[in-house]
Amino acid sequence: MGIGDQGVSAILLFGSRAREDNGRGSDTDLLLISPPGTPQHSSIGHLSMFFYPWEKLTNDAREGDLFVCHIVREAKPVFDPLGQLDQLRSKFRLRTSYAREIAHARDLGWFLDHHARALNSNLVVRRMVWCIRTILIARLAERGTPVFAPLELAMAAPASAADLLADRHQRRLDITMRQRFRQYMMQEDSCPVLPSEATINDYRSLFVQTGNKVGLQTIERGLLTPEAGEDFYH
Repeated sequence: MGIGDQGVSAILLFGSRAREDNGRGSDTDLLLISPPGTPQHSSIGHLSMFFYPWEKLTNDAREGDLFVCHIVREAKPVFDPLGQLDQLRSKFRLRTSYAREIAHARDLGWFLDHHARALNSNLVVRRMVWCIRTILIARLAERGTPVFAPLELAMAAPASAADLLADRHQRRLDITMRQRFRQYMMQEDSCPVLPSEATINDYRSLFVQTGNKVGLQTIERGLLTPEAGEDFYH
């Protein structure tokens, strides 16, 4: 069965391999434009596949979505007989404010700071890097100059964040990494929305209220046990 028979109209390579700055441990990131439905993500080893319907991509492009920004700025076509990448580029418009994305990353960052020990260490490291990248990319996007390459982001980041971006492929959370991340969160000059004694369930409620999908996914996928850490404060 061919690609077209499966309903995939385009395959786009993005991320470090599209930029050609990939290194040891880098994933191969593919966007597959799929039939109507809910976006899906699947990983097999170092292959990461994102299935997005065309209608979702075009709507997000008009709204200045940062994921679509990544695609239109850096992706390379692997299979694109309809020229959908060029169409997507023509529809994309940056927003003047990415305050919502920054708030989601900050809220998740403080959750990780408060409850890291209750979560899978590997996931905590990846989410810390996600928080830093999201904040940095959003701020640059507000200036009209978004970048996605780790080295370019590190140049726009304070030293604590630059170090974490450099260690983004590290698998285990250590004390130094936690200290650097807390330092970065404090340098952000942001106060946690919830108090330091807030439980995981308190954060879950916050993420539901604010529509923070990455925050909710982190709780759902990362807890070591269903009740782990509910009474752990630090």
